Amino acid sequence: MRETWKRVMVLVLTLAMMGANTTILVQAEDSVETADWMAEISDEIPLSSISIPGTHDSCSRFIFPGYFLQCQNEGITTQLENGYRYLDIRVGLDEGQDPKKLKLIHAFGTCRNEKSWFSGTLYLESVLDEVYAFLEEHPTETVIVCVKPESEGDDQTEVWGLLEDVLSNNSKMWYMDNAIPHLGDVRGRCVLASRFEEHQKGMNFYWKDQNNDYAVDIPYAVSMINTGQRLWVQDRYKYNMELKWDAFVDDLENCQADTDTFSINFLSTSGSGAWSHPARYAEILNQKFMEYELSEDTCYGILVFDYSDEAIARKVIATNQ
Repeated sequence: MRETWKRVMVLVLTLAMMGANTTILVQAEDSVETADWMAEISDEIPLSSISIPGTHDSCSRFIFPGYFLQCQNEGITTQLENGYRYLDIRVGLDEGQDPKKLKLIHAFGTCRNEKSWFSGTLYLESVLDEVYAFLEEHPTETVIVCVKPESEGDDQTEVWGLLEDVLSNNSKMWYMDNAIPHLGDVRGRCVLASRFEEHQKGMNFYWKDQNNDYAVDIPYAVSMINTGQRLWVQDRYKYNMELKWDAFVDDLENCQADTDTFSINFLSTSGSGAWSHPARYAEILNQKFMEYELSEDTCYGILVFDYSDEAIARKVIATNQ
């Protein structure tokens, strides 16, 4: 980490306490400006060589039933201000709209604007408006927006067509090539990552569903972004907490993130039981992460969390050189 981030001040105070001399050592580390942390990183660095905090099911703050489906307790703007630069966006067709629109969903639940039975549906345009507003205020940053067609019943070609229409309204705000960009090329813009099986535009972030609940020797899988660049993903979302933590650490210790390989490592899980409760799993797993010692000057790729907070983002960001 650069000196502006990792400079440590040591203040020695000598106090007289109970007639004896006591020396107190106080250490203070400069705080990371989470809203603008990418300003400290060189333009020449590929995004895949940066440790990037991300959120899983980023728009699920207000969703019913929340016990099973809610994965975040902060909105998009707060997530970005806290330092998260990878958003996991799950979309589905809203058949009730004419013309049809893309709404934010998670599994069988629809994301809402507010915590109310009567609140409106959360649509993609509203989410992207928040991202655009953040980037206009923080032009040194970039945001990877990973879009997945969540509903198996939707026609992916139709979903892609609606997505392309939405993005075209602000085309200057998007990097849409199927190649890993350097940070300097995408500051102040969104980077599209596409989880469509039939890839169209953006970085090809499609990976096969990792829905097994039993342990496998190698928990991550590798696919191709293009003919020369790879995607390395650990997303065992049906593991119990013990297996999930082991898979997450396995990826941390064997991560292949580099100039030609994007790594995505999910700490989120719905668990292996009949009923999921992401909040409880995240409480335990996030605490384990905060206690885990990451190495400095090491790229861990994209680390993705449920119930993200600023402290988690700071820990990931601090590993960057």
